[in-house]
Amino acid sequence: MAFTPGIIAFIFLAQCLAYTVKGLIGFGNPLISAPILSMRLDNIVITPGTLLLDCPVNGYITWKNRHSFQWRRILPLLLANLCGVIPGALLLRFSLPWVIKTVLGVVVVFLGLEMATRDHRPVRAGWDLPWLRLVVAFFSGVCAGLFGINMFIVAYLQRTARDYSEFKGSMCFLFLGENLFRLCTYAVGGLLTRDVLLFGLVSVPAAALSMFFGNWLGPRLDERKLQKGAIVLFIFGGVSIIVKSLLFHT
Repeated sequence: MAFTPGIIAFIFLAQCLAYTVKGLIGFGNPLISAPILSMRLDNIVITPGTLLLDCPVNGYITWKNRHSFQWRRILPLLLANLCGVIPGALLLRFSLPWVIKTVLGVVVVFLGLEMATRDHRPVRAGWDLPWLRLVVAFFSGVCAGLFGINMFIVAYLQRTARDYSEFKGSMCFLFLGENLFRLCTYAVGGLLTRDVLLFGLVSVPAAALSMFFGNWLGPRLDERKLQKGAIVLFIFGGVSIIVKSLLFHT
């Protein structure tokens, strides 16, 4: 792939938007960047390239929250999550790009709708079952390997964790373990190509600048309105990539 000035500017602006959202609400950057970047790039570049940014960020957050881990609860989920990463990485390498993008759009729209309707769907008794946690963790790992989106397990644990401290500490540890394992999986699978490294190089300054701006702006804005606006972006981006992929097979 040729990294023309237009492509470089496109990557930079997409990552600026995505990491501004992360700086404002603390999550969701892949739900923003993946659909936008998929308009002109293939996921075989986007997913590994974004991982190069996520590893140091999640490592730093994990260290800050190292005393909040719930080891017995999170280790089985991490193992199930890692088992899902392997088939996800294989699908990323061998599937048709337009098929991957269509499924990506469906995943993003589903997650956006789940977040939008979460307050209207109280947690039902029996949801926090050990086998169900493992199934959700495995499927979330597949999506992480394929799209770099490990949000299904986040959505599940947000609804079942006993408190925010437990949730945040467990998620940070799970994300770091998944990131490092996925990095090794991509390296062994030959997915860390020159294009991926160039993608990461372009994205680093965009992410750093936007995280700083988002952290500065966040306290000055209403958090609930920010989250609602981000969810609208998630859903719109997912729908747009579904339509483009199905119509043009690109």
